[in-house]
Amino acid sequence: MATRSALFRSLFMPVIEEPAGNRPGQDAPFISILIAARNEEHTILDCLRAITQLNYPPGNVEVLVGNDQSTDQTRLLVTEFMADKPAFRVVDITTSRIGLQGKANVLAQLARQARGSLFFFTDADTRVPANWLTDMSHQFSPRTGIVTGVTLPQGPGLFQKLQTIDWLYNLTLTHLISILGVPVTAMGNNMAVSRAGYEAVGGYESLPFSVVEDYTLFQAIVSKGYGFRHLLNEQVLADTKPVTTISAFFQQRKRWMRGATALPAWMVSALYIQYLAGPLLLLIGYFSPELAVGLYLIRLFVQTTVLSFGLSRLKQTNLWVFALLFEPYQLLIGPLSVAFYLLPTPIDWKGRRYT
Repeated sequence: MATRSALFRSLFMPVIEEPAGNRPGQDAPFISILIAARNEEHTILDCLRAITQLNYPPGNVEVLVGNDQSTDQTRLLVTEFMADKPAFRVVDITTSRIGLQGKANVLAQLARQARGSLFFFTDADTRVPANWLTDMSHQFSPRTGIVTGVTLPQGPGLFQKLQTIDWLYNLTLTHLISILGVPVTAMGNNMAVSRAGYEAVGGYESLPFSVVEDYTLFQAIVSKGYGFRHLLNEQVLADTKPVTTISAFFQQRKRWMRGATALPAWMVSALYIQYLAGPLLLLIGYFSPELAVGLYLIRLFVQTTVLSFGLSRLKQTNLWVFALLFEPYQLLIGPLSVAFYLLPTPIDWKGRRYT
C-alpha cells in the first residue's frame, strides 16, 4: 500500500527541488532573457510589457532582443520602448559566419552577449507570467541544465480554443512522462537554461541545424548528463498567439513533426499512432469490431484523464466545453497533419523556407 501511495505522489504531486540559487540569504541569480524577433510589430510590445511586470530584482535581469532582419516596424517599436529602460537592449542580427540559420542564429548571437548565469528564452508573441523568473529559477540545482514552463495559445474563436486544448494535452503528457525520467522535448517560448549546460554543449554554434532548435538544445544538454524539469503549474503558465489560418496551422505541425523524427523510435511510433488513430481503428474494426471498440474506449479514457489532470493543474477548467470537442478534432486533424507532412514541400517559417 505504501509503495502504491509513493508511486501516486511521484506521478501527480508537484516535485520540489531545493534551488541552487535564490534561497533565503542568497542573492538572486543574474538572468538574461533572450528573445528572437522577426517581423513582430503586432506582438512584441505586449511581450516586453509583460517582462517589465516580472517579480524579480530589477538589477539582476537583462533583456536582449535579437532583431532578425525585420522588414516591418519591429526595430523602431522596440527601440522606442527601451529608451528609458537600461536593462533592455536590441541586437541587430547579422548573417552567421559559421552557417547558422533562422532562430538558432539569433539566439546564438544573443547568448554570446548575455551575462547571466541563467538564460531564459521566450518568443516575441508570448507573454510570460509575473513570477516566471522566480519560479523557474527555483527549479535549478547544480546539475539541472534545463527547465521548461508551459505555454498555451489564447484566442477567442473555436479553432483557437481547440489549439489551446491540443497544446494542453500534449504538454501535460510531456510533464507526466518527464516525471518518470524520460526526456521528451522543451518549450522554446518558455524555457530556462543554465549557462553551464549551454556552454557544455558548445551553444547553438555546435549543434546541427534544426527547425525546432529548442528540442535540439534540450536533447544536447540532457545528453551531457544534466537534469531537466517540465513544470505544469499556473505560476509558469505563459500565453501565446494561436495560428489563425489552416495553412499556418499545418506548417506549424509540419515543423514540429520534422523535429519529432529525432525522438526515440517508440516515441515516434506513439505519435503516429496518436495522429492516425481514426484510420487505424477503422482498419482494426474491419477484422475485429470488438477489439476496435475496446481500444477506442481505452484511448478515450486515457485522453480524458490526461486532459482532466492538465486542466485542473493549470486552473483552466473553464475550457472543459472545448475539451469535449477535442476527440473529433484529433481524429480529423491527425491524418491531415500526417498527409501534409509527407508532401514534398518546404517548411515556411517567418517568410523563410527550409527543406
